Amino acid sequence: MFRILTAAICAALPLLTADIVFSQQSCEPIFFNPCEPACKQTSLWDKISLYGWVQAGISVNNHGSTNRYNDADPNVPCWRQLDALSGNSFLFMSKAPSNFTVYQTWLGAKKDLDTKRGFDWGFQVDTLFGTDANATQAFGDQRFDFDWGTGDYHFSFVQLFAEAGYKNLKFRAGKFGPAMVHEALPAPMTFFHSFSYSCYNTVLTASGVTAEYKLSDRLAVTGGWTTGMHNSFSNRFSDNGFVGKVVFAPTNNVNLAYNLYLGKSNGYNKVANANDFNRDYDTATHAVQTLICTVNISKRWFYMIEGQWGHNNYELGVNKTRTNFRGINQHLIYTVNQRWAVGLRGEWSYAKGTVFDLPHITNGGDGGNLYSLTLGANWTPNAWLIVRPEIRYDWTDYDNGFKPFAYGTKAEQLTAGGSFVVKF
Repeated sequence: MFRILTAAICAALPLLTADIVFSQQSCEPIFFNPCEPACKQTSLWDKISLYGWVQAGISVNNHGSTNRYNDADPNVPCWRQLDALSGNSFLFMSKAPSNFTVYQTWLGAKKDLDTKRGFDWGFQVDTLFGTDANATQAFGDQRFDFDWGTGDYHFSFVQLFAEAGYKNLKFRAGKFGPAMVHEALPAPMTFFHSFSYSCYNTVLTASGVTAEYKLSDRLAVTGGWTTGMHNSFSNRFSDNGFVGKVVFAPTNNVNLAYNLYLGKSNGYNKVANANDFNRDYDTATHAVQTLICTVNISKRWFYMIEGQWGHNNYELGVNKTRTNFRGINQHLIYTVNQRWAVGLRGEWSYAKGTVFDLPHITNGGDGGNLYSLTLGANWTPNAWLIVRPEIRYDWTDYDNGFKPFAYGTKAEQLTAGGSFVVKF
């Protein structure tokens, strides 16, 4: 009798379930058919993504300036002794001229959160070897991955964090990139070969704990505590910081993001030889803010404008020093076809103090304006290759016995360069 009943059900089910949808993602049909094989559950390994790329290229300037290093300091790795006025000067991540450079050899693994149906957990590990790695090491307290490497080539854990979430709430703990500026460090995620000045004035990496809450499909807020700026988990100086973010998408083509960092760093009040860690102060407070607006004008046109401002207050005994910075960065990108895109970047940046490691500007007292125009292109012949040539012109109106280019002798610089990104 049971066999007869089962056979009847199996014969009728194809008719009853003809319009029933099976969810491959959740692996659960709305109506279970006992005559079909059991659904194969997705394993943990199936949910882990592995990725990576190599970025290499070259940048040359019209002055023929080459890299110049200061006297070695036993407390400072070789690359940190590079004269800031040599090479391509203040072109972030593109200082070494006339040398074929491997900027990034990136390997990563992650498991994304999927909290649509309830609780889930995830993680992300991003490792980096190349000349870009030194800016992502824990140079704030000189621990963890700080001195992994020699010369200009180093290794770092750009990100190393775990996540857990339920529905619209997500927690993150570990080392991560707060993503305070539009130009991302991962090479496939940014358009131009070189970086803007805004990357100097931001928090590239931080270690701590954050919480993100998604209020709606268009609004999300994030806030959390960090061990200061560019510090490791050990937090040698007992620094404290706050990172916050508000993301709002008023339409499908417009996105707004406000980012905030507030922090306090300690120096001699915690460690007697704080000057060995580039902390020639008792205490310091920091504030960095960015407001970013991106607009998909059409299927071919993209526009971005970013405002940035902040300051640092240093105290050493009865002496107090204040440095500040602000700037505007804009991108306009046109997609010609599936393989070609061209872009224009214009930037103005003002700095007073040690934002660019320039004691000259501190002594001058008035600060200085830096301007930059960049014309770039992206050629993507296939899914795994990006070629990015560009030409860039930088200049300043600062006039107080100091010029930022060609070993401190020129107020302008023309740079040509490019790189390729191979993804795997």
